[in-house]
Amino acid sequence: MKKVKVLIIAAIMIALGNQLNAQSKNDVKNLNYDRGYTFDVELSCSLPTLWEFSTSHGYSFGNGLYVGGGAGFYAEYVPDYKATPTLYTPAFADVKYNITNTLVSPFISLRGGVDFDVCRTGMNINLNPAVGLDISRFFINFGYDTHLGVWRHSKGTNSHYFKIGIGVTL
Repeated sequence: MKKVKVLIIAAIMIALGNQLNAQSKNDVKNLNYDRGYTFDVELSCSLPTLWEFSTSHGYSFGNGLYVGGGAGFYAEYVPDYKATPTLYTPAFADVKYNITNTLVSPFISLRGGVDFDVCRTGMNINLNPAVGLDISRFFINFGYDTHLGVWRHSKGTNSHYFKIGIGVTL
């Protein structure tokens, strides 16, 4: 399973590698300093048991600020191998600010929204502050992921995770 995940990540990086040297019309080094529509794809892991794939669509204002929204899919695996994973579909708002307009730029971000449980009827509120590093079109982030159950079977349950994610801006 780990080999498959590594191969998928490597294939994405290789397929998009030819885009590394592309510059925008104003010689902008960081894509979040280029005004216009931006689309991100991210694969993340919240330790110890969550794997998430998400996309975010939004607008970059040209000064390092990005505001958008997105959706995704994640699975929560439990240590008991006989139990089936819990599957969620998150919908979220996304705000990101790049500190500098350089090829390698640090950033801070905040995601917040709701997670709909696909397996059972339930819903969580999700909040994910993070810090990270943009490297040309690619990024890596480290954050804190918290979920608060608010409806049906999730009501009253809280979960907290440390999260690491990698992705690409298209």
